[in-house]
Amino acid sequence: MTVRLRRFGAADGALLQEGALDAYVAKIEHLDRGDALASRIDDAWAWVVEVDGEPIGAIGARSRHIPGLADLGYWIMERARGHGYAAEAADRAAALLFAEGVARLQAVVELWNTASRRTLEKARFRREGLLRGYVAWPDEPRHDVYVYARLDGD
Repeated sequence: MTVRLRRFGAADGALLQEGALDAYVAKIEHLDRGDALASRIDDAWAWVVEVDGEPIGAIGARSRHIPGLADLGYWIMERARGHGYAAEAADRAAALLFAEGVARLQAVVELWNTASRRTLEKARFRREGLLRGYVAWPDEPRHDVYVYARLDGD
């Protein structure tokens, strides 16, 4: 199986619709917004994750206010989880971002999300600490997350 990253296109609305059926993915990715597809098409750091030509999820990054710093986010459809695709996608995305001048790539993970923590560790990210009260989703109390990071050259 070959994991590939490609830019979003007009035909990827179906992938976002499928993602919206997963309550967690829909919440963290804001897939209920009317501009969800258009914003990803316009974003140079947003990619579809494909395995053998089939879209199975997405990965992307956001630049932070500190030069060279970016936050990574990703999701894989339940039907494709557990095969290491997210880790391979994270590794490939890191390489692309480092080539564009990102020096530090970081990601936050909920404490309960063991699979995502393993994904980042397989992609050579290191857990650096706990961010207390960092995340607040609608209708939920603020909660803690782990922060992971990978530096260019790791």
